[in-house]
Amino acid sequence: RICMLGVVGYLVNKAGIYLPGDISMDGTKFSDLGSGWDASTAVPVAGALQVLAFAGFLELAVMKDVTGENEFVGDFRNGAIDFGWDTFDEETKGAKRAIELNQGRAAQMGML
Repeated sequence: RICMLGVVGYLVNKAGIYLPGDISMDGTKFSDLGSGWDASTAVPVAGALQVLAFAGFLELAVMKDVTGENEFVGDFRNGAIDFGWDTFDEETKGAKRAIELNQGRAAQMGML
C-alpha cells in the first residue's frame, strides 16, 4: 500500500500538482522540492523525522489487530470499518485479496 501511495504521489507531482504553502519555516515551498527521489532527499531533516515518527506511531499504536477479529494477515478493520467485506463469499474475498496483492506488486515495480 505504501508503494501504491508512492506511485500516485510521484504521478501527481510529475503532473505539476503540489501541496500549497511552505514545507519549512525558511520559506521553502512544496513545489520547490521537485519530484521523485530528488524531492525525498530535498525534504528538510526535521520534516523527514516527523514523517518517520508518524509512521512509527501508526505501526505501534494504530495498524494492529487489537480485537482479535482479523480474518487474514493485514486485516486491520478492528470491527470499526467495514465497506461490505463481510457480505462477500469466500471465493470473492480470495479474488479481491489477490487483486490487491497484484496491484501492490505492480506498484512496487512502478517505484523502481
